[in-house]
Amino acid sequence: MKITAVNVFHLEGRMQEGLAVFASMRAGAEPRPPRPHAENFVEIETDEGLTGLQFISHGDEHEVKEAGQFLIGENPLHTEAIWEKMYSDVRLRQRLPIIAVLDLAIWDLVGKIRNAPVYELLGGPVRERIRAYAGMLGFSTEPAAAAEASAEYAEKGFTAMKWYLPYNGSYGREGINGNLALIKAVREAVGTDVEIMCDWLLSNPRVNSILWATQMARGLEDYGVTWIEEPFAFDEIDAHRKLAESTSIPVAFGEHFYNRWQMRQVIETGGATIVQPDPIWAGGVTEMRKIIAVASTYGVAVVPHGNESGRNALHILFSQHERNCPLAEWGVRINPNTQHFFSDYYEPVDGYYPLPAGPGFGYALDPDKIVSRTEI
Repeated sequence: MKITAVNVFHLEGRMQEGLAVFASMRAGAEPRPPRPHAENFVEIETDEGLTGLQFISHGDEHEVKEAGQFLIGENPLHTEAIWEKMYSDVRLRQRLPIIAVLDLAIWDLVGKIRNAPVYELLGGPVRERIRAYAGMLGFSTEPAAAAEASAEYAEKGFTAMKWYLPYNGSYGREGINGNLALIKAVREAVGTDVEIMCDWLLSNPRVNSILWATQMARGLEDYGVTWIEEPFAFDEIDAHRKLAESTSIPVAFGEHFYNRWQMRQVIETGGATIVQPDPIWAGGVTEMRKIIAVASTYGVAVVPHGNESGRNALHILFSQHERNCPLAEWGVRINPNTQHFFSDYYEPVDGYYPLPAGPGFGYALDPDKIVSRTEI
């Protein structure tokens, strides 16, 4: 069996309600005007008529098309050899997300060739379900509104949720008090049995000083926070380490590091207790397995960033023990949107992900949801 074509295309669907995910959450998310669903995909074809499919992050589609030429004539079952061939190219070596997208499409194809889910190809499931945490990106961070949303998702069975702190170090003590008011309201709404994580993604953590972040973390200690995520710009590794040494709250980061060598540096010098690679960026299935292996030798948990990758990450996690990969992310307002063009819908049930069904990653495009397809 040989790969004969790598197709990259743009899909548009019906109009959707706008999701102002990156709006100012201190004032709540103001909906954008309705717009069509739109996504880019890559599809790998073989001489036996089977195909592998993968979603592409916006802006990467032309690079994916160009890099796809490395795959023509290759046996898709030789996943390691193909990955090494791509990584040996000087340009692609600097663009792991491009390799990741193609690697994921190949694994989807291999699953269809073997008529098995990807997790079966990785040794089979180690568990029957995985605990999900609710990523509350896009919800208002006004304390009363956040408390109401938190109670709603706790009622749905989620035993962990992540809130996005709206204030950074430029707000000084006022910002600390504002962030603490949010987490205090959430804790009072969900009680002590629900884990709370805090992420600085949307508040520009690059302006945070170690002093301010330390004061912030010590305030959060009173509310039993499970982890602090990306409290500084991702490449400020020493700052992460110094914060980790000054607080009892574990520090999580690493979603913007894309291979096992970078992740080892994060673990050894950055003080990370949890690392968060995303398979759609960090080399796909092939490299993610190695990242998890490296992390496990240090006793560091891997909880993938998964707002977009979704099922890709879950197949990898189901093949891993809970001590290595204890949780999986469910982006409450993002994951449903990224599944729009699929013929099925995969989500946590009562706060837990079930084993995905179907060969490969288990998804297929639904023609009835596609208004137009444009080849790239």
